[in-house]
Amino acid sequence: MRVVAFGGGTGLPVLLGGLKDRVGDLTAVVTVADDGGSSGRLRQELGVAPPGDVRNCLIALAGRKRLAEVFGYRFVGGGELSDHSVGNIIIAALSDISGGFCEGVEQAGRFLRVKGRVFPAAAESLTLVAHYADGTIARGESAVHEAGKLVQKVTVEPEGSPAPVGVVEAVEGADVVVLSSGSLFTSTIPSLLGGGVREALASFSGPIVYVANVMTQPGETDGYAVSDHLRAIAEHVGPIVTDVLVHAGPLGAELVERYGAEGAAPVVVDGERIRAMGVRVREVDLISREAAARLSLRHDADRLAEEVREVALVRL
Repeated sequence: MRVVAFGGGTGLPVLLGGLKDRVGDLTAVVTVADDGGSSGRLRQELGVAPPGDVRNCLIALAGRKRLAEVFGYRFVGGGELSDHSVGNIIIAALSDISGGFCEGVEQAGRFLRVKGRVFPAAAESLTLVAHYADGTIARGESAVHEAGKLVQKVTVEPEGSPAPVGVVEAVEGADVVVLSSGSLFTSTIPSLLGGGVREALASFSGPIVYVANVMTQPGETDGYAVSDHLRAIAEHVGPIVTDVLVHAGPLGAELVERYGAEGAAPVVVDGERIRAMGVRVREVDLISREAAARLSLRHDADRLAEEVREVALVRL
């Protein structure tokens, strides 16, 4: 089975971790619009595309676990290296040595012996531009989070920056495409905005599965139901989604209260509206019980991967 997964943040690495030993061919396409933390500093100081989300996906797919631990190590304390991830610095160095970010990521994948391929969503850094319902705009992913206003749409600069050729080729040869859960306007949608991706997805004949978020995100998706997430994706890249995976089952009062204190709420699964959009709904218990016991919401990587495979197998 050949799978292409789009996204970023924490959602995509979880999905990849579940899929890597279950499919024969796996490609990850990762957002490169981050401008905060270690990634933002390297982007500003060295001009390299932000490596943080890419690094996390490489680690998720790594065959060399000890080396992956080194990639994930983050410096603490004072000084110029404070808060930098070792993996970010290595990817930046490899990009400089090999003459490009895509090449640097490929080299890092070889070091880690990743199972699959990892591509940035575009061959260069993208600046995320958020357009708000009140007519104002903000530039930069970190500015979107800080604004705390309802996002109407996002665009990227430079507009039309092409996705790596390997991304389009992977989509054309895939059995199933997956849009991972995560921040809708700062991870999931930006990963789809590389030039050529919209057209490749529009002509793709297999299932395109969206893994729905379990909770809303303050400042991005307040009050959003699952159909609203699907509508936003359609407005940016067209009505491409054929199937949506949603969590079914109780979350627990403590868990809901903990996220509620941060302004988040469970995403409503409005099945009738989803089906009216021509999207099939698959409701399954997808939450990691181990994470939930720590009052943290994460998808269970193994169950999520099995559901993606089931959707694909039904359509093959």
